[in-house]
Amino acid sequence: PSTIFTYGILMNCCCRTRRPELGLAFFGRVLRMGLRTNVVVATTVLQCLCGAKRTDEAVDILLHRMSELGCVPDDFSYNIVLKSLCDDSRSQRALDLLRMWENERGVCSPNVYTYNTVIHGFFKEGEVSKACNLFHEMAQKGVPPNVVTYSLTIDALCKARAMDKAQLFLRQMIHKGVRPNNVTYNVMIHGYCTLGQWKEAGKMFREMTRQGLIPDIVTWTSFMASLCKHGRTKEAAEFFDSMTAKGHKPDLVMYHVLLHGYATEGCFADMINLFNSMATKGTRSVSRCMDLFNSNICTLQNG
Repeated sequence: PSTIFTYGILMNCCCRTRRPELGLAFFGRVLRMGLRTNVVVATTVLQCLCGAKRTDEAVDILLHRMSELGCVPDDFSYNIVLKSLCDDSRSQRALDLLRMWENERGVCSPNVYTYNTVIHGFFKEGEVSKACNLFHEMAQKGVPPNVVTYSLTIDALCKARAMDKAQLFLRQMIHKGVRPNNVTYNVMIHGYCTLGQWKEAGKMFREMTRQGLIPDIVTWTSFMASLCKHGRTKEAAEFFDSMTAKGHKPDLVMYHVLLHGYATEGCFADMINLFNSMATKGTRSVSRCMDLFNSNICTLQNG
């Protein structure tokens, strides 16, 4: 005979295959059969409801019905519903639910993932002050921010062009013993490049590489474009060479940035050398590369 564990597996499979309504149908059968529900199955029900965009029903079950089902929600149960609310751009409702959870003082309490979820939700909705307030609050409540928390905050500040504040958060996290990762530095570099602050971007780039971290290709391209824009194509080429020396394969966009930089500065010989290296390294879409080369030759002639 089927047990609650069997149905739990079936419901979880439904969630994973994005068929939440079928998972809920299986739960209906569980109720009709009178099987005793456990917290794992109840949490899977929450997943199914959230996946079916029925988050309000999930909130109701979390707060009122799980006790009727004979189980107590755990942190995973709360985090599923909180994330669904934030995904629905209802981060304030998620914060209200977080407050209720804190006041219950039950067997579990909000963790760093919980706070990260709501903080990220506020940032996505443009509620920077609410997100920053929650950032400071979590530390006061004994939940230290981790690299994800800091990176989320720094990313939002960079997008808001508040680079001074982003820099303060970066220094704070290092002071607190939280090691920045690729994401942290990438958003800082991109933020500086967006504002044309290539000197600061260069400092951040060098700090990143000193710690053994490698910027992603988007950040490399953004940084090189910023250098070329400020007439420092030679320096951009040095960074380009250092990237390829470490085994990173440049894409067509990066080649275009460098070719255009050379064209703008009238460096015809460097353009020829770069194009030849593209061919010898087997860069894909050679015809596209030729188009890039020709367009930049035109730029050189018109200049």
